[in-house]
Formats: sequence, C-alpha cells, structure tokens
Amino acid sequence: MAAEAEKTVTEEQAQVEERPFQTEVQQLLKILIHSLYTDKEIFLRELISNASDALDKIRFRSLTDRNIVDPDAELKIDITIDKSAKTMTIRDTGIGMNREEANDNIGTIAHSGSANFLAKLAESEKEEDKLQLIGQFGVGFYSVFMVAERVVLTTRSADTDSEAVMWESTGDGSYTISTTRDRTDRGTEIKIYVRSDCEEFLDAHLIEGVIRRHSDFVSYPINVAGKQANQASALWTRSRGDITDEQYREFYTHLTADHEEPTAWEHIVVDVPIQFYAVLYIPKRSPMELLFSAEPKIAIHLHVKRVFIQGDCDELLPLYLRFVRGLVDCDDLPLNVARESLQNNPVMVKIRQTLVRRVLKMLETMAKNKPEDYAVFWTSYGMVLKEGIARDFENKDEVSKLLRYTSSLSVEGVAAPSAAGNPEAASGEEEGGGSDSDAAADSDLISLQDYVDRMQSDQEVIYYLAGESREAVVQSPLLEAFVKRNLEVLYMTDPVDEWVVNSLLDFDGKKFQAVDAEDLELKEDVKLEGVEADKERTVDLISFLKQELAGRVGDVKESQRLTDSPCVLVTPKGGVSQHMERLMKMADEKFESTKRVLEVNPHHPAIANIGALQRKERDSEGMKEWAHLLVDYALISEGTVEDPQRVVKTIQKLMTAASEQEIKS
Repeated sequence: MAAEAEKTVTEEQAQVEERPFQTEVQQLLKILIHSLYTDKEIFLRELISNASDALDKIRFRSLTDRNIVDPDAELKIDITIDKSAKTMTIRDTGIGMNREEANDNIGTIAHSGSANFLAKLAESEKEEDKLQLIGQFGVGFYSVFMVAERVVLTTRSADTDSEAVMWESTGDGSYTISTTRDRTDRGTEIKIYVRSDCEEFLDAHLIEGVIRRHSDFVSYPINVAGKQANQASALWTRSRGDITDEQYREFYTHLTADHEEPTAWEHIVVDVPIQFYAVLYIPKRSPMELLFSAEPKIAIHLHVKRVFIQGDCDELLPLYLRFVRGLVDCDDLPLNVARESLQNNPVMVKIRQTLVRRVLKMLETMAKNKPEDYAVFWTSYGMVLKEGIARDFENKDEVSKLLRYTSSLSVEGVAAPSAAGNPEAASGEEEGGGSDSDAAADSDLISLQDYVDRMQSDQEVIYYLAGESREAVVQSPLLEAFVKRNLEVLYMTDPVDEWVVNSLLDFDGKKFQAVDAEDLELKEDVKLEGVEADKERTVDLISFLKQELAGRVGDVKESQRLTDSPCVLVTPKGGVSQHMERLMKMADEKFESTKRVLEVNPHHPAIANIGALQRKERDSEGMKEWAHLLVDYALISEGTVEDPQRVVKTIQKLMTAASEQEIKS
C-alpha cells in the first residue's frame, strides 16, 4: 500500500475538472431538492443499497482475482456522524470507481430512456408515482440531495493501478471531479453536508431505526458510530415466520429499485434433492425494455452460498415468466461456477422446474383468492404469459388455466365468474402476500374454464374472434348470428392470441373455432328477419358476383351467419385470418394475401334490391360498381379500404342519384 501511495499524479490528472450534469440529471435534481419525497429517509436506503451492490461485486470478483486493492479487507458499511460539522459520512469497502466510472455513473442517468423518464415524471401527479419512477429508472443516488447542501464523494477502484477520485457537487447543475491522494484504500466514501432543515439525520439513534426498517436484510454489517445496526443475515435464509410483510416489501425495493409495492411474492425453501432458497416477486409494472426488448432478460439474481454470482440469470426461468423479479441462492453449486456451465447444469434444471411450478401456483392462487390483483397482473403481463402456451409444452395446461379474455357476454354486462376453473391451492405451501390494488378489477375478464362452464348444453366448440382491438371486434357483423343464438364469443385482441389458439388446440376437450372461418357451422334454429329471400334471384346474383369479383375474392356464398348486415368477408378453409395476415405483413412485406370469401345476406334489403337490379341490368357498369361496393363495404366494416378513390367516386354517384330521387319525389 505504501508503494501505491507514492504513485505520482500528473498535473493533468490532478487538475480539478468542472462538468455540467446531463440535462436530465439537472431536471431531476431540481425536483429532488424541492422535496420530491415526503419521506426523506429514503435517501439512506438508496445509498446503503448502492454500497451493498458494490460489496457484492467485489466479493464475487475476489473469488477468482486476488490481484486487487485490499484483497483481505472486511466487507462492511460504516456510517459516522459529526454533529459539530453537520456531516454524515457513509463508507464501504466495495469495488469502488475510477475517474471514468465516476463520470459515467454519477454525471449521467445510466438509462437509455432518460428522456422518457423525465416525461413520465412530469406527467405524474402523485408523490408515490414519482417515487416509483425514480426507483424504476435507477437514479437513487441523487436522492441524497433531498437532505444535502453539498456532497463530497471519494472513491478508489479495486484495480491495483487505479488512483482515488474526488467528486463534489451542491446539486446546482454541475459537479467537480479530480484525482486525489486522500484515499489509498479500496471503496467509496460519501460525505453529506446536511441541510439545516434536515438535521434530524445527525441523530445516530434515528439512523439506526431507519436501517432496521429499510436495510436490516443487507448481508453486510452496517455500523453506526461503531455499533452494528442490522442483523447482516440474508433475508432469504431466515424463517418465513420471522419476516414481516414490510420486510419483504423493503427487500423487493432493495433488490429492484422499484418503489412501488409488488403485487405478490413467494418465499421458497427447498432442502431435497438439492438445497436452495428463493424469494420471487411479481411487480405491478415492469420496464418495457425488460418485457419487450429485442433481447429480453430474466431479472433474477443468482447467489451461491450467499455470494452474489450473476445478475439477470436467464437459466432460472423461461422467457415467458420474465416479469418475475427476485433472487435464488443455491448451496449445491460451486462458487466458481461459470456462466457457460449453467445452461445444462442438472442442479439449475431442477431449480428452474421448481421455480416455474411455484410461480404458476402463485398466479393460480392470486387468480382464485385475489381476482382484483390478478386483473392488475393480467393487464400488465397477460400478453407475455400467453407466450408460455407455445414455449412451455410441459406446463401448457397450467398456463392455459391462467388465460383471461373478454367476451361477447361479459362486454354486454353479464356477470362473469372471476376464476371458476382454478383448482384449490396445494396444502402445506406457504403463499406470498401482496398489496391491495389501487386499480379497479376488470370485471369483463373471464377464464377459459368460465367459458366452458357456461357453454350451451349442445355446444361443442369454443368460439372466438380475433381483431386489432376490442372496439373493432365488438362492431364486427360476424357476431350477429351468435348474438341471436346467445352463443358466447371470446374476443382475442393481442397479437399473440391466434398463435396461442393454434398451439393450445383445445381446452377441457373443447376445440377452438374462429367465427370468421368459412367452414363455420351453426344450427339453423334462428328465424332470419328481413325481406323474403328469392332463391333463384340469389343464385343469379351470386353467380354474377363470382364472375365480376374473381380478382378480389376467392368465392361468393350465401351467408348463414348474418342477420343485420348485407355482407361480410370470411377466411377460406386453410387460410389465415385477416388479423393474422395483417401481422404477417408487418413482419414480411412480401407476404401474399389470401383471397377471402364474400358472404351475402339475401334477407337484407340492399342485397335483395341489388339482386332485382341485376336481373334488369346484368352487364351494366352500375352493376359492376355495386359488386365492388359490396367488397368495399365489408372492408370498411373491418376498418380497412383497399382503394379509397374508387370508394369515394362510388359514394359520390350514390349521393347524386339519391338526392335526385329525393327531388323527383
């Protein structure tokens, strides 16, 4: 150490450099200094959490690299208070930072969505919403400026050739950074010059109380004025009966930096055939990049014998459960386990199987006992969970019980059971708790079991209709026959829904049937209202339409499913639905469209009139326009138009003819 203390510092390195904060940081500091948090003690939790992370990193590095500064230094956090100087100092013996890292980690918000963060922060009206955003975007360090008029941070990296760095700011928009010889040991020291209106934080007893409330589970000693204030034992190894709900919530915040309470959690302790601990959480919300990035991650930390090994361990859960956050600690893995060896490790395979089973059980129990919480969960993660139907053959049946949809009955106001088909939770397993939801439950949601339980006695299939949105599906003329027959139709509006159906094939022995399929069969037990159909006229009209529309549709048929609309386009047998085709074209512009089938309703006055007109003017230009207008009408009802100019011209002619007829009459 003496030799390292003698290292020379060049004039350029020693020179104090003043830098402005990133624009987003400046905006954030203004919010924080003006007391964003109603509970200012949060700053201490954030700084201790950062120190704990630094200790985790050096502990892991020291397993394989002894060529570091102070390789045998005790891993701990010390807090000292100087009331006369009005300072609080927090020191750790963690991995430390070099000059470049200090600039990158403190001078900027280390998050690709920082602009998005500020926009959301500006939109938030509630204090708790802003608190949650601060944590979500990983900017907890700046919370120190809630109580500090000045902060001096001194740090030295664990690299043996590193030199200590001093960082200083009053939170006024800029900071200074320089190399210093005042620190020769590894780690970070944060000296906080406490504001006059926050001097209660110079009370050691108060600080000890804050630590016991928020950081008792930190697995390194936290010493306040020389006295250890926390238990320094890993929360996940403690008896579940000794841990309060508040402690579970605090650990979640420490683990994820998310200040919003989780929806549910599960504490798992397994002794045989392998020994491991786990604490798993289901957040109310997760960052979009965690769920929908090009390379999504499993945000679960892996520990071995209480030593942090790896963050975002993809081997612990399948990707369709990537909304789960938490920690796993295994005693049956070697401390020097390599990332490359985890993938096919039999211990990891067993842990993964257990975690998947317990997560699905946790969701099943939530759906049964706390349907309001499950509705919140489904709104946030339903589309991600659906991926499990195609990705996880072994647990496909369990995942299918968790699916939720709206339907033609629930939307019309029929009370839908919340989870009629969920089996009882297995006895003997301790379930996690959760917070009461602020959001109202979506009473429209039903399970597949709900649907099957209230099917008509002679109904053999589960009817569904896919579309871009519930609003678009509700207005579809394809539903008319089902409304008349009081047959329930599931509304599938997520992009993955049709892949889900194709992978699931059936539920409880009932196959799925798309209501926009050409081969749909319905009982003829409903009297179709409207004009009396002329069979010969209908046959002639269909023959004409087939000939005229050969380039636009694959076939023309008399409809058995329409009651109130003149026509509709349906998917031919073996073809893909219009909704699926739209998705395929988004992925591949060259995807070839399927010619659909035009169904016409001979009981509708418009079709009857066109049929009568066709007998008089079979080859007229007007009849051709009417033929194409039928297809355009069906497309417009779906929210699409192939040739807007043609439709506009046809409408202009109709408007002119109709107005002239009004004048004559």
